[in-house]
Amino acid sequence: MSLRRSDHDLAADAMRALNRVRKDLGGSVSPQVLTRLASLPAMLRTSGVLPSLAYYTAKQGKKKALEKAYGIVGVEVRAQISAVLGWEEDGRPSLDLSFLDKLTLHLQEHPASAGLLSVRLEHFAVWLSRLSEALEREQKSTSEAERADA
Repeated sequence: MSLRRSDHDLAADAMRALNRVRKDLGGSVSPQVLTRLASLPAMLRTSGVLPSLAYYTAKQGKKKALEKAYGIVGVEVRAQISAVLGWEEDGRPSLDLSFLDKLTLHLQEHPASAGLLSVRLEHFAVWLSRLSEALEREQKSTSEAERADA
C-alpha cells in the first residue's frame, strides 16, 4: 500500500517548474526572477486566482528572463488547475486568454470549486516560493565560493 501525500506531488511539480526556468535561462536565475516567483503566494492571497492568472498571462513572453519564467510557471499553474477540475489536456498548453475565459465560465457555474483551486494553487505557490528562496541562497553561496577561489 502506498501512502502518497499531495504536498509531495506539489513540491515535485514546483521543482519541475523551477528546473524548467533554470534550464531555459541557462542554469542561473537572477535574484529578480526568483523574487517574483517567490511572491506568487502573496499575489494569490491578496488578488485571488483569476487576477493572478491574468497577471501571469499578461507578463509571459519569450524574450526576457522574467517573461520566460512567467510563461513556464503559468503552464504549471494551468496544469494544477486542470488537475483539480479534471480537465484533460494534451501536452503542456500555455496560460492564455481562452483558458482564462474557460476558467471564468466554470467558476461562474461552479463557485464552490474556487476554494479548491485557491487551496491547491496556494500550496503549489508556497512550494515554488520556498524552492526559489533555496535556489537563490544556493546560487549566492556558489558565487561566493567561486570568488573566494579566484
